[in-house]
Amino acid sequence: MVERKEGIPLQPDKLDAVKVTRDIWVVQNSVLGQDAHTSYTGWVTTAEGAVVIDPGNFRTCQMIKDAVAKDTGKTVRYIIYTHAHGDHTAGAAAFTDQRPKVIAHENVIPRLDRYTAMEKYIRRINSIQFHFDIPPRRFHHVYPTDIYHDEFEFTLGNKTFRLFHAMGETDDHSLVWIPELKTIFCGDLLESSFPNLGNPFKVLRYGREWALALEKVLSLEPEYAIGGDIVISDRQRLREVCEDNIELFHFLENSVIKAANEGKNLEQMLEEIQLPPDLLNSPNLKQVYSRREFAIYNIWRRYCGYFDFSPSSLLPRPKRELAGVVRGLIGKDEAILDKARELIQSGKLQLALETLDIILKTDYENVPARRLRCDILLKLAAADTCLMSRNVWVHYMEEDERFLAVQK
Repeated sequence: MVERKEGIPLQPDKLDAVKVTRDIWVVQNSVLGQDAHTSYTGWVTTAEGAVVIDPGNFRTCQMIKDAVAKDTGKTVRYIIYTHAHGDHTAGAAAFTDQRPKVIAHENVIPRLDRYTAMEKYIRRINSIQFHFDIPPRRFHHVYPTDIYHDEFEFTLGNKTFRLFHAMGETDDHSLVWIPELKTIFCGDLLESSFPNLGNPFKVLRYGREWALALEKVLSLEPEYAIGGDIVISDRQRLREVCEDNIELFHFLENSVIKAANEGKNLEQMLEEIQLPPDLLNSPNLKQVYSRREFAIYNIWRRYCGYFDFSPSSLLPRPKRELAGVVRGLIGKDEAILDKARELIQSGKLQLALETLDIILKTDYENVPARRLRCDILLKLAAADTCLMSRNVWVHYMEEDERFLAVQK
């Protein structure tokens, strides 16, 4: 297995390139400086030119282009997107002068259209998720020249490239199988940690279909599997990773559906659906990027809508109005602050955070409440090992710190 490295620079002086086989190189790229999530760019050499799979990000794409030329001495004839996320597609702009065919699933096109329409929102949420001040887009989307629905195949030189549509983290995924090399490129369908089945900022992900995609990977019996942030060259290791993920997807989806059929609501599911020990302790499912709660939210949203079976939730008033009622009934903010402090002392940080909202939903510039919230967020961030949730805590903690600094 190619060792997954940490501390890869966002703008490296040289590429972290590894030769997987005589004909395949991979480059590990940093994703906005976050060790919990990286991505691989790969290229395959053939007698008639090179095929680049996931051309990476705009910071490294010229270096990758130069490396491909040095390694192969040939032009890039094809680019394949495993899916349309920017860390897998943004680098394509560097290769357009070579006029490669760009192959992707048909769903890549509406996804890229949506990214353009939602660009400001996406910059905002990614800046929070990755704790990075993301600048305006510096590259143009390179759309596919060739799309497919279920399967696609082409031959270059002496190698066959077979693409299979899959769904999981996205609905536009492609598995890329090269039978002559016994190698499969999986994109983000294969990763080294808890799968990104749920993201609080973004659209639906697909658990059952993800399991089917990994079953397809195993059925091909590859000797090399290249994923979003992992390269596996041991069949037993690949089987362990895939089977742990498959079991997880089925467990979570079956648990949510069973609970829904039993009349339970989302709050009950989040509390009651806990991972069994073999999944909770699996080294392949560490919750360092996404987490159990996000996956349950995602599955509920896919199958169950938003109603929680409380009539007050059907057409709710703004939360600030309810907070104002409760705040008026209590009468003294100090009582609310004291209760929040008590909850902090007993380790109930989330409940303390929500208690402070009784003040902050109606008076967001309340200094004592913002100061106490900042303390809670600091404690949450220090204890959280999941990148996405930790960065949310840090984002609002820093917002509180900037606000409080002005008040002094």
